[in-house]
Amino acid sequence: MNQQQSSVGLNFTPPATLIDAMSEIQQYYLVEQSGQPLHKDFFTMSHVMGFSKVGLHSAFRDSIVWLSLYVIVGAVVYYVQENYLVERTTQFLLWTVSGSPLYWFIKMASFGGLFFSTSICVLTSRYYTGMTPKRAINTLFITRAMFLISFSLVSFLIMGVIFKFAMSDTAIENMYLYLSKINADFATNIYYFLHNYVKRALFEAGITVLVASTVAIMVPFCSMLFFRLHKKKNRGLGIEGEEA
Repeated sequence: MNQQQSSVGLNFTPPATLIDAMSEIQQYYLVEQSGQPLHKDFFTMSHVMGFSKVGLHSAFRDSIVWLSLYVIVGAVVYYVQENYLVERTTQFLLWTVSGSPLYWFIKMASFGGLFFSTSICVLTSRYYTGMTPKRAINTLFITRAMFLISFSLVSFLIMGVIFKFAMSDTAIENMYLYLSKINADFATNIYYFLHNYVKRALFEAGITVLVASTVAIMVPFCSMLFFRLHKKKNRGLGIEGEEA
């Protein structure tokens, strides 16, 4: 038992990514499932800090990538589409989508990081059995959830303030009047860009960030509950085998 505990964490190296964290949790799970549970004090503050940093860094990186692609890069693509590309209609499954496919691809791709990290969390939730795996998973999921909640609320408030004040009709018209003194055509393009896209994008992103963060938080916890119920059901039927 001491040898097994030493091999999985007495000389603890903090995981750098979600995949590293899942691998570490897998080792805890395998040791405890072998019939030799880890000591109740095995999961130290170093472990707590290590898994917390992974959850925090993952959520921060995914949130920044999403916001950058969804709003900023999406805005650039929209501007290029409106002024330099020919808009066309694309049939996507049962929906008819207007606009450049590149624009909608950027929108969908912005969720890639969040989707990947959520998928890793779902896979990790399979190992929510035993004291030490539970502590590690709770630390990882709760830290990630706290940041996503904070980020979504702050982003919603900031985009709401920008939408209400910086992107008000009066503010956009004043910007147009100022730029028209320099270049009338450029001022017109900027006016329609801000009025037709940026205002809509800010409102849309403010709502989307709340929904996306909520889904990214709830799915891992729901999958954790699902796997627990599934294991209990299998144990009740006597078909769980070695995991029983």
